[in-house]
Amino acid sequence: MAAGRASYEIQVMKDGRWSTESVRDEEKDAVLLARRFLTDKKCEGAKVVRNWTRADGKITETEVFAQQQSVREDGEIRIAQVDAAPAKCEAPDDYVGLQSRVMMNRLFRNYMEKVFVTPTELIHNYKELKRLQDKDTLLPSAVDRVAFLQTKEGEQDSRSRRDEIFKEVDHISARARRADGMTLPKLNGCFREMYDKVAGLAEADVDADYLAMVVLSRDLVNVRNWVGKLDRLCRLAVEEGDPHSLQLLDGVIADVLGANIVQEILGWQPSLAAAIGRMFDLAEGNMPTDGSEAAESVDMLNRLFKEHKLPASRLCMIDRAHRQLRSANPLYRSDASKELEAFGQVVLRVLTPAGLLFGPETAEALTTRYTRMVVEGGAAGRRAAIIGVFNALPDRAYGLMYLCELAATDFAAEHLDDIVAALDRVYDARGLSQLCVRSLPPKERMMRATNAHKVAMASVFPDEIKIKLADHIDGVLERYLIDEQIVEKLDHQDSPLRDRAVRLVQFCAAGVLPEGRAMTRARQRILKLLRQANFDAHFVDGIDDPVKAQKTLRDFHQLLVRAGFGG
Repeated sequence: MAAGRASYEIQVMKDGRWSTESVRDEEKDAVLLARRFLTDKKCEGAKVVRNWTRADGKITETEVFAQQQSVREDGEIRIAQVDAAPAKCEAPDDYVGLQSRVMMNRLFRNYMEKVFVTPTELIHNYKELKRLQDKDTLLPSAVDRVAFLQTKEGEQDSRSRRDEIFKEVDHISARARRADGMTLPKLNGCFREMYDKVAGLAEADVDADYLAMVVLSRDLVNVRNWVGKLDRLCRLAVEEGDPHSLQLLDGVIADVLGANIVQEILGWQPSLAAAIGRMFDLAEGNMPTDGSEAAESVDMLNRLFKEHKLPASRLCMIDRAHRQLRSANPLYRSDASKELEAFGQVVLRVLTPAGLLFGPETAEALTTRYTRMVVEGGAAGRRAAIIGVFNALPDRAYGLMYLCELAATDFAAEHLDDIVAALDRVYDARGLSQLCVRSLPPKERMMRATNAHKVAMASVFPDEIKIKLADHIDGVLERYLIDEQIVEKLDHQDSPLRDRAVRLVQFCAAGVLPEGRAMTRARQRILKLLRQANFDAHFVDGIDDPVKAQKTLRDFHQLLVRAGFGG
């Protein structure tokens, strides 16, 4: 393009994204073509961008025409099938709470992906709620489904439950209509500033929280793609210092993360297993942004999650990862022979020194996934899956932690005996190298066994099982101390007394042993040293500076307290 010349780029929106369709030399021709695109009822928007090449070669862009529209659908949009619903709402606010909005996201997924509206916007923007109410049989179908799921155990008939839900829907609609007629400030600055303004406009049934969500919904409804909504919300959250305002924003960010935005957030991934790992990375605030189509938003989410400012959104991402892990979708779609390898990849990702990343929920998701990888079905398949997951873990210490977490899930209702029977594999480990991976350094092996001890003692197993597990692990550790002469090596007779004492106490304070026989053995050696005549004098022997000697002795006594030798 020659300098000083302009061209006009015609872009159209599809699935919330702009793409260039054509280029014209004249503005009127470009606008005419854009309007022609808008006559297609499936076109979400069209715009014309003027590109001007300056003398220095740089190109400036100016938007000269833009228009967006709601897509008109051919055919009926149906609710998505769901097999479980949250517990019945106990109070009116529960009907618009996080769990209810999560259910809306799932039920109305097909509709929301067409119009790019979150549950929060539906609840607080009367025009959007009215569109949903007028759309085919979506709302009645959703209410019927929830009513059925919440009454299938027979505590209430579905018809009366449906009437209760419709009554609350009418209340939600009436409140949204009342707010629709109110003149409210725009969200031009930080969220808290807007909140303070609407607080003075609150009325009965439309409190400050509700009005703030109305303003936010009016702002978001003009952004007709998920990445744009997420970016807007994250920027508000990053700049927000008020905890209550952050809590409100957190709920709406969770709404967006519950939509079909994961692909844009994660970018291309080689497998579902890799994608699940990235979801867990994001939940921990450590997701790489390379390849993400929402890199700036991911950067902000990483920061907010790491600072524990968005607990609801973090739980939403964790739940999504677990649901994908439970799903029937292959972990490695392009090569079925790699399914078990991909499962092992997920297993390694969800392990932490203290056990499974998200406890019982992770244990249940892993086991559900494995039921799809065994030949047997029904109860036999579930039993096989429990053993399969146990065997997929790096060692029996992790296997024990898995079984302890699984005992706290619905699997235990039918398979507690099978879970308890699998503990025999732990009892069969007579030495530390059989309980924990042999290649680990000694300290890490002892720490892993101790962490397994902690998980067992905190488990839901009956007390007699917990005591048996704890005693077994303690015995394994005690034998390891004896066989490897760990205490004797720390208390080497050729070393100065101060070095020997500090090494022994640091060992007891390091958390590598649980309370029990193994710890008692180590402490007895320390007590033997402490009971020597003139211990304090011998301990500071060689330190000529009295002030330094006193500080050294004081630091040692503080270390003794941390190691469990009393205050």
